[in-house]
Amino acid sequence: MLLGYCRTSTADQNPDHQIDALLRNGVDRDNIHVDVASGAKASRPKLDLVMQLMREGDTLKVTRLDRLSRSVLHLVTLGAELRISADSPHRAP
Repeated sequence: MLLGYCRTSTADQNPDHQIDALLRNGVDRDNIHVDVASGAKASRPKLDLVMQLMREGDTLKVTRLDRLSRSVLHLVTLGAELRISADSPHRAP
């Protein structure tokens, strides 16, 4: 399954260009998750949901890496979390 994630930093920003790009790249509208949160903010409920929804073989699409992570360290941590959950034999189907 293709999952999409996009983020705007403020409610004044419009995520439509990110959503359009994800749609053009094959992500179903129902599988696009949008957060409104500053880059420094740790709480991102939709990203947390996407991380829970990801299953082995799924693909997470974003328009830019800075929309996904707060920093390089956060990006590395997210990658490790995805890799660990994909390799886990105790993973829920």
